[in-house]
Amino acid sequence: MQLEHNFNKAANFIRSAAAQGAELAVLPEYHLTNWLPKDPGFVGLCDEWETYLRKYRDLAKECGICEKKIRLFGVKFYDMVLISRTGIVPGTIVESHRDATTEADKLLNVCYFIDHEGNIAGKYIKKNLWGPERDHLTGSGRDEHEVFDTPIGKVGMLICWDLAFPEAFRELIANGAKIIIIPTFWMLKDCNEAGLKQNPSAEALFLDSMLTARAFENTCGK
Repeated sequence: MQLEHNFNKAANFIRSAAAQGAELAVLPEYHLTNWLPKDPGFVGLCDEWETYLRKYRDLAKECGICEKKIRLFGVKFYDMVLISRTGIVPGTIVESHRDATTEADKLLNVCYFIDHEGNIAGKYIKKNLWGPERDHLTGSGRDEHEVFDTPIGKVGMLICWDLAFPEAFRELIANGAKIIIIPTFWMLKDCNEAGLKQNPSAEALFLDSMLTARAFENTCGK
């Protein structure tokens, strides 16, 4: 619930990754707000989504080209421009929009792929909502799972609980995706008490099993 603090923390991580030559930086789902939809201030924070999307676009441009000095032949320092081409997927940003039909506010859970020039290469709205989300978010319904070109190849995106559904992976891979990015907000204790008594690592086991299954189903790496 501390947008500016969380953004600054994320930006520092991304700058550090870019300085080390990272080609892609991915943040978690709900990284700016946490998932606190019943908090009276939550919807108001979601109204600020454009501000923070713009901040991430500016950050991507900033990290796209950085200068550093290198020593050649152990003799002299030269200035060199290092093109890191770091793309950013800023986790998910919950966006507040006015529904044209009902004129009521609706919340969308959205992830973006921002290239090294600050351009939005792709966008995805969460389709398969986790149980507690269904009272608060609007999913993307029957919208197509899109694949888009990026500096690191053809990319598709999903969000968290989407990974439980094989159809999404099949559609993305059939459309040419080589990389599928899945920002996630998933805790080891999300399982209920009875399940945790049965297996304290149940959530980790589920995630590993699901991603391995998705890879086998589509004859691809994970």
